[in-house]
Amino acid sequence: MDDAAGIFGAAMRQVPHDSVAEQAVLGAILTNNRAFAAVEDILEPEHFYDPLLGRVFGLCRDLIYRGEAANPISLRRHLDSQPDLGRQTAQDLLAGLLTSMISVLDAASYARAIRDAWVRRSLFDVCTRAADRACRPGSTPVGDIVDELEDGLLQMSMGMSEDAPLMSAGAAVGEALRSAREAAARGTGLAGVSWGYRALDRMTGGLMPGCVYLLGARPAMGKSSIALGIAARVAAGGVPTYFWSGEMKESQLGARLGAAHARLSTQAVFTGRRYDVPEHAETGMREELSDWQWRDLEDGERAAGALPLWFDSRARITATKMRARARRMKRSRTGLGLIVVDYVGLMSAGSAFEDQRSYERITKISGQMKQLAVELDVPLVLLAQLNRQSEGREDKRPTMADFRDAGALEQDADVILLLHREHYYLEKQLAAGLTRRERESAEDFANRVSDLNSRVQKAEGKADLEVAKQRQGPVGVCHLRFTNETTWFRDEAEDQYSPAWINTAEGRAHGQSG
Repeated sequence: MDDAAGIFGAAMRQVPHDSVAEQAVLGAILTNNRAFAAVEDILEPEHFYDPLLGRVFGLCRDLIYRGEAANPISLRRHLDSQPDLGRQTAQDLLAGLLTSMISVLDAASYARAIRDAWVRRSLFDVCTRAADRACRPGSTPVGDIVDELEDGLLQMSMGMSEDAPLMSAGAAVGEALRSAREAAARGTGLAGVSWGYRALDRMTGGLMPGCVYLLGARPAMGKSSIALGIAARVAAGGVPTYFWSGEMKESQLGARLGAAHARLSTQAVFTGRRYDVPEHAETGMREELSDWQWRDLEDGERAAGALPLWFDSRARITATKMRARARRMKRSRTGLGLIVVDYVGLMSAGSAFEDQRSYERITKISGQMKQLAVELDVPLVLLAQLNRQSEGREDKRPTMADFRDAGALEQDADVILLLHREHYYLEKQLAAGLTRRERESAEDFANRVSDLNSRVQKAEGKADLEVAKQRQGPVGVCHLRFTNETTWFRDEAEDQYSPAWINTAEGRAHGQSG
């Protein structure tokens, strides 16, 4: 390889552009404004290599949108004062454009040539900036260079496609009917993929492709556990699932799956010791797991190995890196049917946004997650940690207002779910102890203590997942069962000893992906 070509190649290469096409499209518009209708969904002023010609296109667009004619006479008064004209006059510029005119029928193909050259220039610029920074050792961390390159390519790819064509109301209803018939033919009564939890399926109709499901909770409510339960149960139905965790490594997630399947405490799986029997009275040590418990864990390993579920625990992942891995899965034989993100606050918006306030950073990531769900046409479950406002309220139940500091998450989400376990707060209150109020009788105080104990017992093992927002359906509360020892959620009607998940799909996926 010629080193000189590698170092100075950017300076020696000609930047992609198509001046002939740019002049021809403008000539067609100035001659017949109907040509603008053929190109307005394809071109923007910044797509032109010559900024003066881009300004002419923008002026034509403004005049036509105001209901005026865009012709050499109407444009001349706007161009006479342009400093970019140089030695030529506005009259000379417009006359040259008229001589380059093409027919209205050819305008769209010429416009695509201009757009194609713009995409190539954008790619050239992104890669040149990355190469320039890479050739200056020590000036910029290499991770920042990679992040900026990936982000630049992501922004480019999202801007490459032309606007989708308009759809008539009749065609839209027809598409909805076809989707309804397909859902009816599946026999599940669901419009999308089953959550693995009947209460959620009844409330939402399943996980719909292209939708973002925002699941919010305060710490210790079990948001990671419910997310893992959803991922495992969706995968058990044969839906390939990608699960990113910013809190736990793959082995920790695996331990939770193993504990749930074997009905052991997570501590038992981490330590290999029994927590279902008391410690040894003299040594204070716990017994090693029994043979049958080891066998149950091995069964759990085999059951988890049959799930098309893949974990990713890269710290501070960007939406660009997540998109790259998700796209590889989508293109692979395995495919991709669900993305679970735990949780948005631990993601990175890229080095360019690291110094910004949390609100701007989360807003950037939220938009990227919505774009990812739509682009790959898969449902995306996005976890978020709620602010501390609920901690100071007497009623600890979360509300959508608790997303107040979380950027545009609330606006971008198609469905919002709020997880709450009243037992957690009642148990904390009981552990802290009640204080006798001034002038409160001994009997009243005893009744208050008894009432708290009763509420703690009644709330044990119960959890509520409120559907607080749903664009295509009702809102309400889904009641779930929570087993604290295994940190696993089940439907309210399920027994706590029922299987954590049941593999129902044919043709299991094994190994690694992406």
